[in-house]
Amino acid sequence: MKKIYIYPNSLKDRLLKRYNPYMDDLIGAADTHFTVINRDKPANSGIFDFLKYVFKTDIIYFNWIEKLAEKKGGVVQTMLLLSMVYLHKLFGFEIVWTMHNKLTHSGRFSFWSSAIFKAMLRNAKIVITHSSEGIAFGETVVPGSGNKIVYFPHPAKDRRTLIADQPGSYTYDILIWGSVAKYKNIHNFLKYLYDNGLEHSFRIMIIGKVYENYLEEIMSYKNEHIQIVDEFASNEELVALINESAVVLFTYSMNSVLSSGVLMDSLGYGANIVGPHVGAFADVAELGIIKTFKNFDEVIPIIESQMQITHEERSRKLDSFLAGNSWEQFAEKLRKIL
Repeated sequence: MKKIYIYPNSLKDRLLKRYNPYMDDLIGAADTHFTVINRDKPANSGIFDFLKYVFKTDIIYFNWIEKLAEKKGGVVQTMLLLSMVYLHKLFGFEIVWTMHNKLTHSGRFSFWSSAIFKAMLRNAKIVITHSSEGIAFGETVVPGSGNKIVYFPHPAKDRRTLIADQPGSYTYDILIWGSVAKYKNIHNFLKYLYDNGLEHSFRIMIIGKVYENYLEEIMSYKNEHIQIVDEFASNEELVALINESAVVLFTYSMNSVLSSGVLMDSLGYGANIVGPHVGAFADVAELGIIKTFKNFDEVIPIIESQMQITHEERSRKLDSFLAGNSWEQFAEKLRKIL
């Protein structure tokens, strides 16, 4: 079997509970068809860790690598990464990259992020996107790259057996969960509620670890109807909250998101979902599984109508989607193209 190194596999993120479960699922699935050489070896040295394996690796598989410059020693790591990417054929390994998000041109490290994004599109053997929109988007960034971009829907796990039958009433009208970062646009949704006198119209639970530079701003919107909990939600807590919530809402900015693991996890739990009409959200909406909005003026009536949808209706529409998008099937598709 081919030897594959999967990035990131961060020990620090695991210890701080910032670790994205996508990586465990990807590593576990890939290990059925490849030898994942860093599977049980999480490290704190970022991209430098790969230097231990550079001559032992057939494939290096990147995720969220465009954010490398934001990390400790990130600019130095980025320069090493770009050197390896442009010289990868000399070292004898191939590059695979999952383009999870769109390239943004804001922020202190946008120059380096853009350089990495373009290097991946030019040098990767395969670029994976979990949104059909990703193919056209990649082509706009690097013309000619569209022929190496492949669309695989984000894998999901069917966990609906963990959710109880539809309750007679809900504790919350709206649940927003996952890491709380500015690009997810939660503050603008809450501002919209306040600007339109709707801040007491819904019982809202927002739970997830808040990015430090966002904490003060997001907490300013708390009131007796809007709860904001700055902590990681365990699986047990999440199951309870989804079961107690009429709607799971995503407020992501249209110009940043392509795919979302939190969306797929929510689908796996059978949640009643409303999200932006972009990327993977639009793909799933076309299947009739979720409802999407294009601006906040649309979102309130959509939420109110979705609150009337029954658990049984959602389950019927989800059956075929979840059955056809398992991690095992994703790994088999990956094996075939590599």
